[in-house]
Amino acid sequence: MTTRVYLHVGAPKSGTTFLQGVLESNRATLADAGVLVVGERHLDRIHAALQIREDPRLADLPESARHAWDTLVRQIREWQGESAVLSYELLAAASSQQAGRALADLAAYDVHVVITARDLGRSAVSAWQERLKFGLTTPLEKWVPKGEDDQGEWGWHTLDPSAVVQRWGATLPADHVHVVTAPRPGAPADQLWHRFAEACGLGALSVDLEVARANESLGVVQAELLRRVNQGLGEEIRGSRQRSIWIRDLLAQQVLAPLGHEPIGIAPHQVAGALAVWERAVERIRAGGYAVHGDLDDLRPADSAARLPLDVADAELVKAAAATICALVVELRDRSVAGRVGPAARTGRRARLRHLAERATAPYAERRVRELTRRVQELEREVQRARRLHLRVAALQDVVTELLLEPDRQDAGVTAKALRAYRRSSL
Repeated sequence: MTTRVYLHVGAPKSGTTFLQGVLESNRATLADAGVLVVGERHLDRIHAALQIREDPRLADLPESARHAWDTLVRQIREWQGESAVLSYELLAAASSQQAGRALADLAAYDVHVVITARDLGRSAVSAWQERLKFGLTTPLEKWVPKGEDDQGEWGWHTLDPSAVVQRWGATLPADHVHVVTAPRPGAPADQLWHRFAEACGLGALSVDLEVARANESLGVVQAELLRRVNQGLGEEIRGSRQRSIWIRDLLAQQVLAPLGHEPIGIAPHQVAGALAVWERAVERIRAGGYAVHGDLDDLRPADSAARLPLDVADAELVKAAAATICALVVELRDRSVAGRVGPAARTGRRARLRHLAERATAPYAERRVRELTRRVQELEREVQRARRLHLRVAALQDVVTELLLEPDRQDAGVTAKALRAYRRSSL
């Protein structure tokens, strides 16, 4: 049975997608070694984090999503191997109270919390880019991450590893709290995994590290173009769900990301702000005596010679906009014929677009399913009532039939039995 749980809680944009890809692709290998990769789907872990964080968006999701964390805890409890690894980056956004309740649910196990982190200056730029994908219109040059007291997903609350450590590690021994630093660019591609594996007790296992690495980052030209599109959209696309489908998934990741990957620079004032956070983080982590895998200097914000978004020329934006329009026209064409092509053709871009449409309409479909489920339950209750009435009528018919017989043909035992049956069905 499970004795040890490794809870990888983030932070976002610190190589978590790669690490989760390795865990998922090696699920069978890890299981053979007695290690459970918790959560059958990544979506289950997303929903679990929403439950832990008491996120109001759960109200629009199916009932199973509201109990996703309980389901993951049950998977850990039922696992017959020695350890379990649960990884989702936005667990980092939980408050101290929320983290405490989650850890209390795992009190029966030897729990280790793992926090991954990267160059804090680059983390800030990545956070701005993620906010762009949800409609942000503020230029990078005027934007700074919110402080650690703000519980948003893309501020120092989640990006500063020492802030996450203080919330998730408050009730754990220091040697059960692990900070894994992402190596600098140019380091061996497998170095992050080996640091993470060491923190999770997986260092002795041989795993396949050849996992697909989707580059969802925008180039500097594409990022500035998206920011200006956000200004034009205004409130046309509302709510985080609609923005995630149409701005993030469709426009940013499917259309703009493949068009260019020129690095985005970081403004001097942002470097200075990230440097102050780094200095405080190093002091907290060293004072706490937490286990560090890698080098805390890897988190020090580095200067960048890359261009800032406002340095992009209008001619570059026009060229990128033309390429974007072309891609969107093809998407629209594919969408219009998606229902008239054979299964073999429904792949690639068409399949992705159909998936987006399904996600967009999911809340309405789920609401209709709930309404129909309630109606089915009402009809089932009606059927049960009708069945009971039918039994009562049948029992009464037996009584009446027996009483109407000529006296010399009546059987007192049969009559008594019929009366008892009628009473049972009526009272």
